[in-house]
Amino acid sequence: MIIFRKILIIFVAFLGIFALLIGILLTVFISQKPQEIKPHAVGLGKPREIRPHAVGSGNISIDYTSPIRKIDPIAIGMDVSGYGYPNVFANDQVEQQKLKTLGIKYMRMDLKYSTPGNPTSQIVCGGDGCDTRWTGDQWVQAIKAIGAQPLIIVSYSAVDAANMVKHFNKDTNNYIHYWIVGNEPDKAGISADTYSTNFNQDYDAMKAIDPTIKIGGGTTAWYDAAFLQTFLQQSGSRVDFVDFHGYAQEGNVTGDYTALFQIAAEYGNNINNLRSLIQQIVPARASQIGIEVGEWELNWAGTAQDTINFHALWAASVLGNILKAGGWSLFYADKGNANALYGNPQTFTDPYGHVVNIHPDDTDAAYHGIGMYTGEELFRGFGNTMVRASTPLPNVEVFASDNPKNIVVINKDQSVTQTATFSLNGVASGTIDVWRKDESVLFPNPPIKLATIPLENGTFSYQLPPFSVTTFVLNTAP
Repeated sequence: MIIFRKILIIFVAFLGIFALLIGILLTVFISQKPQEIKPHAVGLGKPREIRPHAVGSGNISIDYTSPIRKIDPIAIGMDVSGYGYPNVFANDQVEQQKLKTLGIKYMRMDLKYSTPGNPTSQIVCGGDGCDTRWTGDQWVQAIKAIGAQPLIIVSYSAVDAANMVKHFNKDTNNYIHYWIVGNEPDKAGISADTYSTNFNQDYDAMKAIDPTIKIGGGTTAWYDAAFLQTFLQQSGSRVDFVDFHGYAQEGNVTGDYTALFQIAAEYGNNINNLRSLIQQIVPARASQIGIEVGEWELNWAGTAQDTINFHALWAASVLGNILKAGGWSLFYADKGNANALYGNPQTFTDPYGHVVNIHPDDTDAAYHGIGMYTGEELFRGFGNTMVRASTPLPNVEVFASDNPKNIVVINKDQSVTQTATFSLNGVASGTIDVWRKDESVLFPNPPIKLATIPLENGTFSYQLPPFSVTTFVLNTAP
């Protein structure tokens, strides 16, 4: 009996130990099994499984659920200089094709009567030294031929301004929607009071001929806040859009890179400041008044830093800041010594010892800075909605669009490569085409396609070399 009890006790103990081991093993197994994520409905479609991802865990964050503003279809524009004889924009089909390829949608042209006050005299370009062989109609037709909207500068003569509207919009049916009064009055010593009086007279006379047109004013040589404030006080009840200009440096000596990039950011700040001024002075019309940077470029006189890749980065930074602030951009200009296109053959040696031979109508670096947004017909261009984008990375700027989705990233550092990890809110998967212009690409040459990479779980990573601008073209399911 004693022996039987001992055996029973041992057996029960064995069963207890066995049950304990089974419990431990089941606990470990269950804890290691992946948890199922239940699907949830997106819109009206069939529920699908969504893998969670931590938005904001990267060092570049793009929020496609947070639009900032719409981008106007004419927001990316360019000034026509009228220079480059004998091949100017009016007659140079190579130039016309290159600006069409760039995706320019808005072009400013200075026109005047060859005999002021005589509406039967020929309309010609108004810039000093421009090519007057071509009529105003030919300039306008060339602008329209590349798919752009013309913006015409008129003089301070109300009679001539009204007659020019009549010529294009009534007599010849060569309709022009956008007009602007004068050019850089502050630089010419014209006071804001006098300019505003001239503007009001021009405006009333022009609208009497065609009330459907839009007329801009201000046109200051820099962001001249005091001048523009007076102009808004006296002409804010009329003006349809306000214009100011800005150049970073004279260009006879090399500028400081950090300071120049700070100036690039100021274009956007100035637009925001001007919008606040408009809201303060004419609140009832504020939403109806547009803002454009009617001229911008790196240099207003010399050519310092034009013929290096930095010029492309700087142009991309300026354009991104203008678009983000909701302005219209008019790069100065189409053709010249070192504008979007070259007018004459030249030879340069870049900082790496490469000899670059330039021919007429070859592109400058800034052309491709703009092209990182438009795509230059190499890739799909920037979308029509700016979305929220941010990064803590030093010396890195990021601009992102929706409809369609593109991301433009500028590494402004001369020596540091940044590893960017992107975190996208509102986008989970797809592919990304990567295009870049950097120090490995000769300054007049277009960006190159580096790769097509996967977008998984709303994130991807890519390296940003020094002094580079990279466009990520997102291909995602609707």
